[in-house]
Amino acid sequence: MRALNALQGSMAQGATGARAAISAQIERIEQVVGSLDGDAWKDRSNTAAAAIFLFCGGPARSVRKIVDAHLVPEAETQLLDGALAYAEGRFEEATKLLTALDARAYTDTLAAHLALIQGGLSISSDKAKARELFDLARLLMPSSLVEEAALRRELSIVDAVQDPNKFLVLGRRYGAQYAKSPFSRNYWDEMRAATLRAAVGDNSSRFAEFRAMLKGAPAALRFETHMGVARYAILNGRVALATTETQYAGPLADSAAARARVEFYRAALAGLTGDFETAASEFQKIDPRTLSFADLEVRNIVTAAIARLQGASDGVSAAAATASEPEQTRPESTVERSARQALTDADAMLQRATRR
Repeated sequence: MRALNALQGSMAQGATGARAAISAQIERIEQVVGSLDGDAWKDRSNTAAAAIFLFCGGPARSVRKIVDAHLVPEAETQLLDGALAYAEGRFEEATKLLTALDARAYTDTLAAHLALIQGGLSISSDKAKARELFDLARLLMPSSLVEEAALRRELSIVDAVQDPNKFLVLGRRYGAQYAKSPFSRNYWDEMRAATLRAAVGDNSSRFAEFRAMLKGAPAALRFETHMGVARYAILNGRVALATTETQYAGPLADSAAARARVEFYRAALAGLTGDFETAASEFQKIDPRTLSFADLEVRNIVTAAIARLQGASDGVSAAAATASEPEQTRPESTVERSARQALTDADAMLQRATRR
């Protein structure tokens, strides 16, 4: 089991070939479990290793035979019964058996694995307790798959707005150790969502901390994050922030569609800062059918805002009108309602921009 834990730790830190080695090691452990005689299971270290094996994702069949044969000491029965319930997907039973145990009563490795599982089983009922258990798990097994999983799970339940310091501490540790983990996508998704939430506030230094956390993220995720913040900023009259985020996104655009989207945002910003001709010219090049709902909303509102700035009496330019012409034979769509409300939204946006 020590060898398996080491391999899983290497995988969590991005070692190539670790997954294949893990599969081979699991097969070896199954063979060992099947070869041990009854006396071997009186050794507490073997029952602990069997529980860890199940917590690590090992198949239950080999350990199930040992438990069914009553070879496990009575003192270890609850632990292994709970581990088997967890491995076999009987989570309600696993919760009853495992959360009643004190992880600190075991050796560090077993305690770390048990705390990780207990934390996961406690998330829905007691997030504060789950966070304590994840903290315990990662402190007992640093630089391991246990720590990697504990960090990911704790990040998912820490409110980045209410407790930004804790979120950033966890995020920095994960980014430094596990950016190349095969499970890191979940982490980057959490960081992207947190960065978007941080953008809503007016604390530019705190937002910059979140944005800096994304430097190691895949380029596509960074692009979507910057564009998401730019969209929020445009719709809330924060032209300077939108300009900065669009500039960050530009070098990350790796497709024709992405580059066109960046140019579209640049045109929108040009219009909001008084360059109406550039905005009108760029908007005319865009087929509204190629825009996402979110970007079409930006187009409609910005077009209406520009029309207001130009003093247009009808409030909506011809470009906005063609963006969502309703058919007489169908109900008004969500996009069309958005276009109809563009004037109201544009007025609100301009008021916010003026205040800023």
